[in-house]
Amino acid sequence: MTPIIDTIKAKIDVAEEIGLVVTLQKSGKSLKGLCPFHNERTPSFYVFPESQTWHCFGCNEGGDIFSFVQKQQSLAFHDALQYLAEKGSGSLDDYTTGRNQEEEREANAVRERLRKLNEDALLWFHQILLRAKEAEQARAYVQSRGISVDSVIAFALGYAPNQRQGLAPYLLSRGYTERELIVGGLARERASDGSEKNSGDGVYDYFRNRLIFPIRDMRGRVIGFGGRALGDGKPKYLNSPQTPLFEKSGVLYAIDMARDAIKNHNQVVIVEGYVDAVIAHQYGTKQTVACIGSAITEKHIQQLKKLTKQVTLALDPDAAGSAATEHGIQEALKTFDRTLVPVPLVADSGGGQQRRKGQTGRLKQEPRGIVRLEERVDAEINVLQLPLGEDPDEVIRRDYAAWLYAVAHPLPLVDYYFVVKTEGLDLREPAGKTEAAKRLLPVIGMISDRIKRDAYVRKLAYIISIDERSLYEELQKVLRGQNTAVVTAAFSAPLQQAHASGKAGSEQKQPAQVSEDEAQTSSAAHAAHANSHGKRLDRSREDKLQWEDYLIGLLLQNPGLSPYVCGIINVGDFAGTDTRELYHILSSVYEQRASSPSLQSFEQMVPYALLDAVARARGCVESSAPKDEAKLVKEAQQCATRLRRIRLLQLNTELNYLIREATVAGDTATVRQLQLQLSSLYQQLRTIDSATHLQG
Repeated sequence: MTPIIDTIKAKIDVAEEIGLVVTLQKSGKSLKGLCPFHNERTPSFYVFPESQTWHCFGCNEGGDIFSFVQKQQSLAFHDALQYLAEKGSGSLDDYTTGRNQEEEREANAVRERLRKLNEDALLWFHQILLRAKEAEQARAYVQSRGISVDSVIAFALGYAPNQRQGLAPYLLSRGYTERELIVGGLARERASDGSEKNSGDGVYDYFRNRLIFPIRDMRGRVIGFGGRALGDGKPKYLNSPQTPLFEKSGVLYAIDMARDAIKNHNQVVIVEGYVDAVIAHQYGTKQTVACIGSAITEKHIQQLKKLTKQVTLALDPDAAGSAATEHGIQEALKTFDRTLVPVPLVADSGGGQQRRKGQTGRLKQEPRGIVRLEERVDAEINVLQLPLGEDPDEVIRRDYAAWLYAVAHPLPLVDYYFVVKTEGLDLREPAGKTEAAKRLLPVIGMISDRIKRDAYVRKLAYIISIDERSLYEELQKVLRGQNTAVVTAAFSAPLQQAHASGKAGSEQKQPAQVSEDEAQTSSAAHAAHANSHGKRLDRSREDKLQWEDYLIGLLLQNPGLSPYVCGIINVGDFAGTDTRELYHILSSVYEQRASSPSLQSFEQMVPYALLDAVARARGCVESSAPKDEAKLVKEAQQCATRLRRIRLLQLNTELNYLIREATVAGDTATVRQLQLQLSSLYQQLRTIDSATHLQG
């Protein structure tokens, strides 16, 4: 385990951290409570102090303290690392080592100073709006938009006076330098020709005569500001320039206030403007956020997919809003994770099917395993249709019931495309019918659920008055041409590149080949070891973690292996904090069909604290002699299967232990619930064993 992670985990108890948000009750040597990640009445969420892990047998989420903080607070790994470092009575600087230590320390100090600067600016803007005489116009505008006093206070709205120096002198008097004001995006430097000369000072305010909307990150820290012009000021909306804290393309307004509601409703509503978001929250649609500048980006979706897989776009119903909706759909489709569905093919050797005799004497087809995977976007993307000419805040204030109905019944993505892609076509004419089919069949082809796909084929056939059989024939042509993930093709190019640069003869040893029975024995031995040694960190399972390193190394060196293992193992099957996060990053990159990153570009995506883990994983693989494609595929599948099975065996041990504890306590309801989980677990183990036999 990376030293930083090890040190932090040694200082913080997982039960104490989880106990801050979950009411835990003693249950034998474990603790149990209601899961914070799904609604339940009977507790199925358990914390295991001895192994410093947690698991919910209801939603099957689990992990260590890092995975809990990341999921519960919707934080990226680096933010969780920083949060836990601070919880451990220090800062991330205290754990940073190596040649970049000083650079990291300086960068963190700059960011912390800018956060304090923004907080002081927020208080000044807010007090001016509430109390200053020159803010009367701003207060009147707020009232005209239907924003309540409670919302003004909750969102800390402010006002920047119509003068070149208002905020700057105040901040300078608080001990900040002119340079800090400029870097923080709150002031500009006076032009060399003196055109912005201000009483001899060198800076002037960036925001003037604007209603101010403080912008916060997921943790509620002020990172920038948005200003709405009052009067004829241009531009109408002015946002903070890019700073070490603020990057417009990655910011979602009100995300800090919407985070819990998004989880609870399992939906996020994305609007275009600050006022739209404020009014939505004010009236009760608290799962609403606003994209800054109306352009939805990959960074926005990366944040949101940690909270929900249901995205509802409610952008303005004008031409620009329609374009933004189309762009948002494409970004969501590109950025959300994909589920790879295995399509087993029957062996065909020498023009005939490979066959064997079963017990009944009949000939059976022999499957060869997974050779092709179909993709399915792991998200639901909808569009909220608004009356033409009305923004979301206007609809909400005019008819909140209609807004609520629209939020609860958004237009599914495919139906939305049926509307927009047939707009302007004369569906009574042959040319219009042909064009409609040409535009919509690729959309229908994206649907992996064949029942839904058939339903939309029938719908298209109906609206263009064409025989369904003709459309099915055209759809098959589309499906053959679409980019389904043919593993062999996707695998070969990066693999050959890896062979060309492969190394052999290193002293580092790869994991020993062990049988599945040995893996089970290893798991049982680990359990006994953990019980005898009390609190253990990740490295208490050396064998398993060595296999995790090796699998990560294989995926780093051979990106084309990713589709072969993603159907076998998932992020929750990794015991190591660092290997789990690396697998998450790799999955995000390769399952989204991004071009395979080079070593340099991949390492730029990895948090600094994980670079040692990258080097360690690469070293495991570089020590082995180059292998051909078939052997690497088999090795990767065996490694993933072994890790998955060990994880299931660990859960089996935990479940049997909990059943015994509940039986002794006479808790029959819990016993029944856990036995159902155990039955499901046995089925998964049988599936894994079958896959093991297929792999050989």
